[in-house]
Amino acid sequence: MNDIDRSVDSFDFAMRRRFRFVELRADDHLEMLASLNNDELEAEAIRRMNALNREIVNVEELNANYQIGAAYFLKLKTLDFDQLWTDYLQPLLQEYVQGMYDERGIMDKFAKAYGYGKSYEGIADEAVQK
Repeated sequence: MNDIDRSVDSFDFAMRRRFRFVELRADDHLEMLASLNNDELEAEAIRRMNALNREIVNVEELNANYQIGAAYFLKLKTLDFDQLWTDYLQPLLQEYVQGMYDERGIMDKFAKAYGYGKSYEGIADEAVQK
């Protein structure tokens, strides 16, 4: 264990001694999406979130701790679903699957479950062009 690992381990231990930890699951607070003030948008956000989370859990190396919560979907007040995907969800999920076998295939499954129209390859090609 190097010095950085030891300091993080000590910090983690100190935090656990001082605070109460409560598990929050991704679907525990769907009611916050009512603040979108649009029933159709809220229903679509919940549908996409649930579909994406089902796909995340289907990845062998991931589990429910990697699911996307409703707070991300509050950004729909100012963004559309495609912008939410490209600016927030896709980069986060990319970090989750980085280095896994068939990374592109996994990301394509996530995009399809979410309802994003472009494939992961298309996303990568756009990033190179910018």
